[in-house]
Amino acid sequence: MNLVLAEQRITETGHKCFDQIDPSNQYIRSYPFLLRATELLYEKMEEDATVVISHIAYGWMPTILKNFDFSTHKSGNFKNARNISSFDDAEKMISEFKYSPINKSWVGLSKVLHFINPQFFPIWDSKVAKHFEVSGAFQMKNRQNYIDYIGFIQSQLERETVTQVQQEFTKRANYQISRVRACEFILFSI
Repeated sequence: MNLVLAEQRITETGHKCFDQIDPSNQYIRSYPFLLRATELLYEKMEEDATVVISHIAYGWMPTILKNFDFSTHKSGNFKNARNISSFDDAEKMISEFKYSPINKSWVGLSKVLHFINPQFFPIWDSKVAKHFEVSGAFQMKNRQNYIDYIGFIQSQLERETVTQVQQEFTKRANYQISRVRACEFILFSI
């Protein structure tokens, strides 16, 4: 993974994502509703909510959920993700998965975990991965790339650009986002 390139992109072009914060865009508009739905589902359904949240996440993606490992949702891993309070714990949790139980995709798992805990699980996808020179199915399916990405996001959270994106979301979309979401949104949008 090319962390230097990704850091340059955040520094040099992060402000260019402001125009992508369009409250009429369904991707932007639906985000706070998906977070709230996730919270309510976990309150009512506990571990069983993971199945529904996985389908919600895939409804937000350009692909469909084809494979959900039902043996993992009762393990407590996903419920425990709600209580993760450090990036080290987030990385440790990801390390405990032999493979992604959601579509065998770290992309899908990252989105589900992000909805569960947007403070410590950044969204990983091909648009973000290109800034790290990560491409192709093999590299996208590499768990270590997602773990490295979590560490990278943690290292970028204090950047002024991240704070500016948070402020722009509040101003333009009328809701607040986490620093993690602001940072990954920069990479997603540029």
